[in-house]
Amino acid sequence: MPKAFSEKEKDVIRQQMREKSKRLFEVHGLRKTSVDDITRAVGISKGAFYLFYESKEVLFLEIMEQMESELRESILAQTLQPKANARENVRRILSSFLLTYDAYPLLKSFSQSDFDYLLRKLPAERAQQHFNRDKNFFDNLIKKVKREGIALKVSPRVAMNLILSLFLLSLHREELGDVYAETMKILTDLVAGYITEGVT
Repeated sequence: MPKAFSEKEKDVIRQQMREKSKRLFEVHGLRKTSVDDITRAVGISKGAFYLFYESKEVLFLEIMEQMESELRESILAQTLQPKANARENVRRILSSFLLTYDAYPLLKSFSQSDFDYLLRKLPAERAQQHFNRDKNFFDNLIKKVKREGIALKVSPRVAMNLILSLFLLSLHREELGDVYAETMKILTDLVAGYITEGVT
């Protein structure tokens, strides 16, 4: 049986697991990083790992959600430029979201196949919690845009789905190749225009 840890030890170990696992996931990816790799890096037994996390996938999701929370808070804290038109303000928010997302190596390297793998391995209720977090963020982003005085020319649900589609497309950056950045720039502008100007 794994040894019993004090609450202080648990806090330290959990923090080390997040930090060291993040580096392992960045270097080797989700699928190639094993529980043995993580426990060796932290200096705990394999049995002790399961005192903290149900699986490496649950640990990965916790790390990813922590980074996403930082990213999302920074996006929601942005102030819009008063002299810019509605389309430009929304385009700037969306571009900032995608560019900041790329600043996190773990998020930038996360692909559609990784996403599919993660969903297969996660407990259904934990995956649903993640989707609820995503929905809440996009809801709050739409509310922010409205609060800043930008009138949406489409329904909030359509606006949210269009914004979400940009994120989903970013999971296919490898397939898009060296034109990924240019493609996303064009699509971000088109989405911003459609949301704020409606059908032309």
